[in-house]
Amino acid sequence: MQVRQVVTGHDVKGRAVFVQDKLIGGTAIPGLGELVFLWNADEPAIYPDAGENPGAPGVFAPVGGVRFLLTSYSPQSTVAPDLTPEMQAGDEPGMHSTDTTDFGVLLSGNLVLEVDDGAEVTLSPGDVVVQNGTRHRWRVVGNEPAVMAVCIVGAHRR
Repeated sequence: MQVRQVVTGHDVKGRAVFVQDKLIGGTAIPGLGELVFLWNADEPAIYPDAGENPGAPGVFAPVGGVRFLLTSYSPQSTVAPDLTPEMQAGDEPGMHSTDTTDFGVLLSGNLVLEVDDGAEVTLSPGDVVVQNGTRHRWRVVGNEPAVMAVCIVGAHRR
């Protein structure tokens, strides 16, 4: 999957300018599908800036950090264990939680979101989901990949 990314920033006089307009390719993730990393920062931005992506490592943001990505879930996805730091012994495949608040918009395909007690909701294109650090897993409905735009914000857990 490739996504066009347009980024603004500031010139030396503090005026808004376009600093990037390019295609970003995805990264295949075995057991999941594909991720397109669009913006990765481990701390809040300070403006004015040049509009450069801090490029912080990892899928999940620390407290104060943010990740913005597109996720393409394959119909066979189970969520790769190395991507989900909060899996517990005896978990069903794909069940996990993270210390983040995740804001997602389903762009295409259909996804089932399951939570701890087995309750499920089916998401269709245009639906929005907010994950508040809860244990959950995803399942694609049908034979087509499901693509979701996700903003992940690092959070504290007690």
